[in-house]
Amino acid sequence: MTQLAPDFDSLGLSSELVQALVGMGFTTPSPIQLEGIPVLLKGGNLLGVAQTGTGKTAAFSLPLLQRLDPVQTEPQIIVLTPTRELAIQVGEAIEQYAKYLRRVRVACVYGGQDIRRQLIALRNGVQVVVGTPGRIIDHIERGSLKLEKIRAVVLDEADEMLRMGFIEDVETILARTPDTAQRALFSATMPPAIRRVAKVYLGDAEEVRIASKTTTVEQIEQFFIQVPQNHKVEALARLLETEPIDGVLVFAKTKITTVAITDQLIARGFSVASLNGDLSQQVREKTIGDLKAGKINIVIATDVAARGLDVDRISHVINFDVPTDTEIYVHRIGRTGRAGREGKAILLITPAERRMLRIIEQATRQPITPMAPPTGEQMKQHRVARLQQEIMAVIDRGVLQEAREVALALAAQHDIGLDEIAAALIQKLPQGQNVLEKLYDVPQGVSRERSDAPRGERPRRIPVPTAMDRYRLEVGRQHNISQKDIVGALANEGRIDSKHIGRIELFDTHSTIELPKGMPHEMLRHLQTVRIRQHPGKFSLVGTAQPRGAERRGNNKPQAPKTRSKDGYRGK
Repeated sequence: MTQLAPDFDSLGLSSELVQALVGMGFTTPSPIQLEGIPVLLKGGNLLGVAQTGTGKTAAFSLPLLQRLDPVQTEPQIIVLTPTRELAIQVGEAIEQYAKYLRRVRVACVYGGQDIRRQLIALRNGVQVVVGTPGRIIDHIERGSLKLEKIRAVVLDEADEMLRMGFIEDVETILARTPDTAQRALFSATMPPAIRRVAKVYLGDAEEVRIASKTTTVEQIEQFFIQVPQNHKVEALARLLETEPIDGVLVFAKTKITTVAITDQLIARGFSVASLNGDLSQQVREKTIGDLKAGKINIVIATDVAARGLDVDRISHVINFDVPTDTEIYVHRIGRTGRAGREGKAILLITPAERRMLRIIEQATRQPITPMAPPTGEQMKQHRVARLQQEIMAVIDRGVLQEAREVALALAAQHDIGLDEIAAALIQKLPQGQNVLEKLYDVPQGVSRERSDAPRGERPRRIPVPTAMDRYRLEVGRQHNISQKDIVGALANEGRIDSKHIGRIELFDTHSTIELPKGMPHEMLRHLQTVRIRQHPGKFSLVGTAQPRGAERRGNNKPQAPKTRSKDGYRGK
């Protein structure tokens, strides 16, 4: 008799938690979930030895969420993570698991974020706190995080916390939590210091060891491009234009992101469709059918929407967002290299995500090769070559007699050369305009994201120039435009770094924006083509902006500079 694979119902999880898992596309528990969930559900301590990407977050989140009291608004679960990125990922995952649980709130606390926002969240009442050790201690010492009602403490990636020097902070937190609280510790390795912490604070914990079995298809070439978050769309567009693509799957984390990327690529002239859970089954089937038939070549998808997708012509898989699970990464890139063909997988990462890159390489046991996005000069050369091919294709068809007569008559009438006529026609063509467009190199090594490092160790921000011009845009509130939309459009389409964008003011029918004085003519001309939420910006110069420190209404008295209060955080 065939034995059925276990499901989440069989583990004793509530219907609300199982409903959330089904909505996320999960039906079968991973090994760490299969062995770890029952231990925590019955109230025991757990020592899990497992690699990142094996499903650890669900292994501890699901049973602990089921055991908490939603009526009690004081913290009941603390999850310690080595980095703010992991804290955010774990916090978002727990919120998804708790989607159908009433009154369950999650707060993420970490260095580098304004502590006042965290204080407000904690004051409003939360049951789950996810954070880095240093910031957790900050809140304990401030009295904003009380430990009396804590029912469970989780150490996620304990060996990484040891490597980063947080183990003393971790022990301080464990020592202050109630002795009756459940303890769970997860670590990819078990060095002596972590083994000692487990012995002291986890007591008779049940140990679960899971061997990583992740492998990748050998015929898939794997590359990564390091690029700041606000330049990812530009890097993606350049790859799609220059790579020898057939079918392409681009993976994004959320439904909203798939739509945003699709809109921006359509505005750039690509034939592209999105694939996410908000679409009807009929629309999804049509999109997949169009991809198989070659009617579209590019699909922007979420992981859930792409489950079961099997298209032989996928030549490239591009990870726009870095997956937080190595198994998800393997499943994504496995969509290419089908039917014995070679495939190419490209990962777009920010400087802050290099650690996840290392984890993926360790789990897959294959190196991921660095590559650079096409430079402005490379893009120009590519576009020139493509334009030449298109012109030669027309010439080869041999149907130019009437057009030649028009060109010769025009040359004779105005006493100009055929080369000038050809140049004018090229400049008039959309392809010719692309060739003449001034393109800048996509930055790679500089992150615009905030650092978790103490203030004195952070890179100095480049100040916004004080000499600014004010421009008018023919979009405003009635077009559902936000300041974020304008900044995003200028960063992604206008190729203006956000640090060079000044004050933005929104009105009903239009907006104004301050940009550096004396911008190159080519840049100003390019701004005329920028679209904001599919509306043409129609930039026009209004005049010189007042200096940043000047009063904008009434008189011109200088204002005192705004100061930011110290929040006294301890980094990570």
